[in-house]
Amino acid sequence: MSKVENMKRKLTLKRSSLFLALTGGIEFGLQIVIPMVFVRHLDPVSFGQYRLLWLVAGTALAFAPAFMPQSLFYFLPRASPDQQRTVVGNVIAYLAAAGCVVAMISGGWNPLLPDAMKHLSVTTGGLSSLFVGMWVLVSLMTVLPTAEGRIHWQARSDTCMALVRTLLLCGAAMLTQDLVWVVWALLVEAIFRICLLLGYLYTRPGGWRLRVEHSSMRTQLRYSLPFAFGSAMFLMRAQADQWVVASMLPAAQFAAFSVSAVFLPVGALVRQPINNAIMASLNHAYSLNDIAQCHRLISKATGAIAMVLLPLAGGLFAVTNELVQLIYTDRYSSAAAVMRVYLIGIMFSAIAVGNVLTAMNEGRFVARSNAFFLIVSVVISIACTYHFGLIGAAYGSVGTLIISETWSLRKVAFTLNMPVYRLLPWKIIWPSALGSFLGVVATELVDGLANNSPDLRLMQKAVVFVTFSFMGFIVGGGWRSANHLIRSSSL
Repeated sequence: MSKVENMKRKLTLKRSSLFLALTGGIEFGLQIVIPMVFVRHLDPVSFGQYRLLWLVAGTALAFAPAFMPQSLFYFLPRASPDQQRTVVGNVIAYLAAAGCVVAMISGGWNPLLPDAMKHLSVTTGGLSSLFVGMWVLVSLMTVLPTAEGRIHWQARSDTCMALVRTLLLCGAAMLTQDLVWVVWALLVEAIFRICLLLGYLYTRPGGWRLRVEHSSMRTQLRYSLPFAFGSAMFLMRAQADQWVVASMLPAAQFAAFSVSAVFLPVGALVRQPINNAIMASLNHAYSLNDIAQCHRLISKATGAIAMVLLPLAGGLFAVTNELVQLIYTDRYSSAAAVMRVYLIGIMFSAIAVGNVLTAMNEGRFVARSNAFFLIVSVVISIACTYHFGLIGAAYGSVGTLIISETWSLRKVAFTLNMPVYRLLPWKIIWPSALGSFLGVVATELVDGLANNSPDLRLMQKAVVFVTFSFMGFIVGGGWRSANHLIRSSSL
């Protein structure tokens, strides 16, 4: 590859990361609108069932896809154009079959389902099971365009579907105040996403010419299954505290706990676009044993994530109480403390690099690690819930997250044969962390002086946080580090 072509490739990675991050921010903003409407137009029982439906969908996505969509990042760069048709076709065939299985076993007829899930299926006339099955298939569209390098297509489609979801769900809730019609709206969204998938396949290089080969599917599954097990354990660990609360505490407290997770997508919405944008290059560099390039990509991606995620999560931490009152009303005020615990975990995840283990083919390590930490998370969450109540479940979840990500950080550093402290871009992380810390401290100091309405307090605290966090960022040398990151051609 010539020097000019190499520079163009790296500049494209920059633009792709920023474009996907912007799309993620828009999607997160629209996700905030939906609960604001729901808590005002659905009764607590219906809202709780809606949250349970998404918990079930999240659990299905933790197991059913078997990491096959994410395997595209590994196989597509290594496949010829003719082989790529088979790689994509195998994933679609697998997800379609997995979606059918999920739809069948999540029906109310299944005697092994918890009573709450049976009641949800009966209430919606089985529509909830159909939606969960379809959701498994359409999960491919969160990965396929990016894996094939069509970043703009991915960003535009994600933004359009986020708008469609917001309009459909809010309209159903406002016009009917009925959970069944809300689930119908989710089904319509899933149908739109299937049409989008068909449209994408028509426009992609090679068009509809896909095929399924059992031998190559077995090869993909051999790669994917260790990561699938590890990913499932990781995702179940993220959901374990909700299942613990649902099992140990009254339904009203579960409703409050479930809404406290509204900020959890912040970490993924910032990290995932940047990580997805570098995965193809990271896989290519690691396949060539170019350790220096792997380190540069990891360092630049982590620096970009920290520079965005630390002040964003810190700002949300500073105004959590006001946001809960404005979004969920005083009825769910107990969720604020739990949200703050989650935000601490989100801030720590700014330096998480466990996702790069997929490029290093460390599936067995990921599987063993996540299985072990799932057990640890459940045990700690149960013990903390017993002693501390609602917030205790979050203690177990976030505490385990910090320990497990530290363990993965050590593994990545060991694989690249370098010390942990060299792996991370501390010159970028430090100013962002300092600024966020000063901003939070400043808002806590002025919190007792603000006796206005929640919206006015929110604006006052936001101004204070932005002012002090920016000052801390500048004092810590962040301006120079940010300029270096932006001008760097390594991401």
